Amino acid sequence: GAFDARRLETAFAGRKQGPKTLLLDQRVVAGLGNIYVCEALNRAKISPFRPAGTIPRKKLGPLVAIIREVLAEAIEAGGSTLRDYAAADGALGYFQHRFRAYDREGETCLNPGCGGTIGREVQAGRSTFYCQLCQA
Repeated sequence: GAFDARRLETAFAGRKQGPKTLLLDQRVVAGLGNIYVCEALNRAKISPFRPAGTIPRKKLGPLVAIIREVLAEAIEAGGSTLRDYAAADGALGYFQHRFRAYDREGETCLNPGCGGTIGREVQAGRSTFYCQLCQA
């Protein structure tokens, strides 16, 4: 079916895993790699570590819109693949210049009015970048 808030709600309902783990599951949303999930959760101000089942419903609609926006931007920036956008030569494309969270550890969060610091944690062998303030 279509990727919408209801679909996320169903996928997240009662789950103890963080939203990052669930969003990386291709059965929930296809084509979302680690970089995109970090970016989307940062823009949506959702903690990657919070049990998905406890994320308020009112945040799911905006998260769906943000995921679509991040993917559209990546494609527009020259994305040739949706798996952690890599060009044919394996190099990261222009999208990397637009990262707001990914690979910005120790830098200031770019969410309007935030001013927090981007932190990094390793989850299941992948780096998770998130704002320690607005994504707390």
